[in-house]
Amino acid sequence: MCQKAFNNNIHFFTVAKASSQYPQNDCKGEWAVCDSNTVKAFSAAAYYFGKRLNAELNIPIGLINTSWGATAAEVWTPREVVEGDAVLKEAAAKIQPNPYCAIKPGSVYNTMLFPLLNYNIAGAIWYQGESNTGTAATYKQLFTTMISSWRTAWNKNLPFYYVQIAPFTYGNNYKGALLREAQTQSMSLANTGMVVITDITGDTTDIHPKNKRDVGLRLAGWALAETYHLPNIIYKNALYKSMAVKDGKAVISFDNAGGGLTCADKVITQLYIAGDDKMFYPAQATIDHDKLVVWSAQVAHPVAVRYAFGNTAIGNLFGPGSLPVNNFRTDDWPVVAN
Repeated sequence: MCQKAFNNNIHFFTVAKASSQYPQNDCKGEWAVCDSNTVKAFSAAAYYFGKRLNAELNIPIGLINTSWGATAAEVWTPREVVEGDAVLKEAAAKIQPNPYCAIKPGSVYNTMLFPLLNYNIAGAIWYQGESNTGTAATYKQLFTTMISSWRTAWNKNLPFYYVQIAPFTYGNNYKGALLREAQTQSMSLANTGMVVITDITGDTTDIHPKNKRDVGLRLAGWALAETYHLPNIIYKNALYKSMAVKDGKAVISFDNAGGGLTCADKVITQLYIAGDDKMFYPAQATIDHDKLVVWSAQVAHPVAVRYAFGNTAIGNLFGPGSLPVNNFRTDDWPVVAN
């Protein structure tokens, strides 16, 4: 990443880690030109994001890295917003003490975001969620509330593009899967977009996947297409849309799959199907252009299909632009997360 990194049209600012129960007017940090030294200490995903924007838009790019590993989204949300909502307040109380980072609602927002409000930023990118897997059921509400609170603070409809957490061994079958589901549902909030990275995860025992380049490039695709309106950018992952049953088989339809689905392997993996008894069995499937036809000899009357719905599940189904199809389940049955 550091070879020939010098670019006077990309500048970095890293906000020093700090927390407070009160909003602060200033933060520690300084602007630096992108070069082989400064890039080493900066967010790799943000660097590749900015590098692609600079190359394709031919405009100077300023990147502000305000982040703190292992923090929950509550600390990046104004305290009054969290504590003013009974559901969010109850979820925040479940955050486990961590000697390495702040855990109180609003405490990092006050020091690492509030001082930036006078900057007329173009938008935000976000890669977080692992620390909220214990409260996945309320993450959609928390996350969309946090984004809305930032937009209120900046008094603009900030574009907000984020990364779905990677498959990881969380110690049970569904903790991470439910958080990814909540992140998918969060795209119901306007002017947001999500990047899926299951295909570039690698080691599922490493909570920090090493491939940050493609993460940044995919985030940049959202910004180039949606914020800067460049044409011919393929950037959206295929998302589950609906399910129909025909001749004992489930037919799955997708959004963002107009170019068709593909699978390089002989067998589509991580597919399960269930009937009324809610018992899931490994399923077979074939691709019908932009649809997926799923069945099992053990399920005569399909009711639900799940694809890559598990903590470490990595599917092998792809949509346009060789982007991975998002993990999904067609049911809303209760799932025990721990």
